[in-house]
Amino acid sequence: MDQETVTEIRRHFDVVAEGLRSEIRLVDEKADRRSEDLERRLSAEMQDFAKALRTEIRAVDEKADRRSGDLEGRLRSEMQDVRRHFDVVGEGLRSDIRLVAEGVAGLDEKFTLDFVRVREEIGEVKSLLQVSYGDLDRRVQALERKPS
Repeated sequence: MDQETVTEIRRHFDVVAEGLRSEIRLVDEKADRRSEDLERRLSAEMQDFAKALRTEIRAVDEKADRRSGDLEGRLRSEMQDVRRHFDVVGEGLRSDIRLVAEGVAGLDEKFTLDFVRVREEIGEVKSLLQVSYGDLDRRVQALERKPS
C-alpha cells in the first residue's frame, strides 16, 4: 500500500473519529445540562416546599396555643404529607435519571455499531487493495519476465 493511500485512510479516520468525539461531547454536555437543570428544579422545589412548610408550622404553632391537643395530630399529618411528597419527587428524579442513562446507553450502542461498521469497511478496503496490489504485482512480474 502506498504512502498516499495510507495517508488518505488515516485522514478519513481522523475525520470520522473527530466527528464521533464531537457527538460524544455534545451528549455529555446535554446530560450535564439536564442533570444541572434537574438539580436546580429540585432545589427550588425543596426551598419552596420548605418555605411553605415553615409557614404552615407557624400557623399550626399559633393555633396550638388555642388547641394544643390537636397540634400533634396535625404535625404527624404534615410529616406524612411531606414524606409522600418527597417520595413522589424522588421517584420523579429516579425516572429522569433512568431516561438520561438510557439515552447515554443508546448513544454508546450507536457509537459501538458505527465503530464496528467502520472497522468492517476498513477490512473490505484492505482486502480490495490487497487483491489490486496482488494483481498489479503479477502483471509487473510478467512484464519483467518478458524479453525486451
